[in-house]
Amino acid sequence: MTIFQPQNRAILATTAAAAIAQTLLLREPSTLLVQSLSTPPKVNPSTKSKPSATTPLEPLTRIPPDSPIHTTQTDLAAWSNGFSNCPAELPPTIVPLPAALPPDFPSGTYYRNGHAKFYADDGTPCIHPFDADGMIVAVTFDNSPAGRRNNEILFRNKYVETEGYLDDLRAGTMTRRGLFGTMKSGGIGRNAFRTSYKHVANTHVLHAGDSLYALWEGGLPYELDPLTLKNKQGPGIDGATDLDGLIRDNFGAHPRYDPDRRTYVNFGCSVFDPMKGHVVSLYEVDADTFRSTFKRRDPQQQQQHSAAPSNSSAAPSNSPAAPSAKPPIVPNFRLKAPALLHDFILTKNYCIFNINDTKINTLSALRALLGLSGFAGSIDLNESAPHTHIVLVPRSLFDATDQSSVDDIDPFRDERILAIPVDNHFNFHYANAYEDETTGNIVFDTVQIDGMDLASTTSTDSGQPLWKNDNPFARVAPSRLVRYVLDISNKALAVGTPNPKVLSTRLPEFPSIPPNRSTKRHRYVYPAVARTKVDVDYKTKGHAGPIGGIAKIDVESPENNEYYSFETYEFPGECVLCPKVRREEKEEEKEAEEAIREEDACYLLVNVVNGRDKTTDLLIFDVEGKGALERGPVLRCTLPVFVPHLLHGSFAEGVTFDFEPFRR
Repeated sequence: MTIFQPQNRAILATTAAAAIAQTLLLREPSTLLVQSLSTPPKVNPSTKSKPSATTPLEPLTRIPPDSPIHTTQTDLAAWSNGFSNCPAELPPTIVPLPAALPPDFPSGTYYRNGHAKFYADDGTPCIHPFDADGMIVAVTFDNSPAGRRNNEILFRNKYVETEGYLDDLRAGTMTRRGLFGTMKSGGIGRNAFRTSYKHVANTHVLHAGDSLYALWEGGLPYELDPLTLKNKQGPGIDGATDLDGLIRDNFGAHPRYDPDRRTYVNFGCSVFDPMKGHVVSLYEVDADTFRSTFKRRDPQQQQQHSAAPSNSSAAPSNSPAAPSAKPPIVPNFRLKAPALLHDFILTKNYCIFNINDTKINTLSALRALLGLSGFAGSIDLNESAPHTHIVLVPRSLFDATDQSSVDDIDPFRDERILAIPVDNHFNFHYANAYEDETTGNIVFDTVQIDGMDLASTTSTDSGQPLWKNDNPFARVAPSRLVRYVLDISNKALAVGTPNPKVLSTRLPEFPSIPPNRSTKRHRYVYPAVARTKVDVDYKTKGHAGPIGGIAKIDVESPENNEYYSFETYEFPGECVLCPKVRREEKEEEKEAEEAIREEDACYLLVNVVNGRDKTTDLLIFDVEGKGALERGPVLRCTLPVFVPHLLHGSFAEGVTFDFEPFRR
């Protein structure tokens, strides 16, 4: 699948590259963008550094002496090893646990997605990890009394069988360019003026109904079997789905869950047209079917729609929706410049975006067209702009009766949209947002950095992958987790307290919360963070470094933040939260317990890459109560195959499978 149709190819070379650059825009900062810190860690006794067995690096003259890479004693060679190909795909495999699961750990399946093939079979590398093929990793827990499998897991992992991945396997080469600088095998002659790119399906994974969805914002979702992880509708492009005709262009990698309506809301960005701009479309799908909610306000129709299995009455992927169904409303707004949109947040009444001041860099676009850099590097963020805008799109637009009334909205002129200027910054990920019932204000937490330089991280000048550079973080600014409060009535930042309020400066990224707190007031955020505290200048690029710990951030009292640090050669990924199992009681007692239930009554799951030994462990933490995180994991299990640095994941509660057919 390409994003450039034949009629578009007549556009001038620079605008061609510009169009391609916009479609995906940015992938995860993952271990590339973890940044700075403030509150001191309580380093666990178990994390005292051991000598690293990796080959010592040459003196890193290009890394500042006050860089977190130095001050946290990070083993950069071990971190680099985490960008090695996953060596094997395993079918469902029973793996014994070193100890039994806690009695209140829920049954379900922990799914992860991320880049996992960084080198083609002929040795051609991905220049940037965001260009690497996606792999799904699944771990099933059956902790039910009937299952009695609390001392074992069902593990499997598989590359998403996209068209590009399968073509690479058949050819033994890199058959497509990547948006972040990766070139086709065969040299510049095979890359110049090649404007198609590979769908890598490497960012996020969600379970809905009886299907699994691999998400990547530069294309359509891939629909997978939750047990085997194979494409449900066939290999290659046949495995992609437009959700029964709902998706117009692309589908973002960060759907936001609404636990009250049991829906996911997401957005998708069209191809950037230098003459017409760029369209951002909004979608709402049922959490049980992952298909359009249609007439969400009609309770009877909604109940019938939600009760249907996800693969029973739905029309085929490329067929029109059933005649009796109301065509879904897809609100959309148009931006004149390419927007760097990777994530957004949701409240009861709003979809919220951070819109930066951007432009196409003509020289970078030309370099990309000539095969000298990645298309994503054609986007320039105006770091000197006085403001960025928080744009609030009302969810009531989904209830419009006429599609034309919600088409091509100008977010800065349409009176239905709120655009609030705030200090200029860039962000990849949000934690959560909610509407304060007392004040009417909107509160949200986000990881922000001062600026973003795509051109330097997508250049092919060095001829080697980003993670092999002397200082992979040379152009990366440190990050912090902050809280904004928006005064909706006055269309401005709320006054009276620091705004934004800094919650953590310990290089936070991948901020997570329990799914049932989405759109609701929350007390805790769980990001991946730097291994130890460092003192950095947030305005200075190069003062960033790899993730080396995890945290429990108390947004009401940041002085109570908790940290857990790993070894210098160990690197955690995103934290995934799952709620503890409630006691079996009468229904009224359950309701009473839920009312007083602590928000942190959860288990935290995280993958940790050991780059020294090239192994990967799954860790489970009980995070309920003060000091719980710092006590360390309640269970740690080495996975049966090395899994590299991954991106996002989710826990599908109640999704289990019979272990017996796989017992050997």
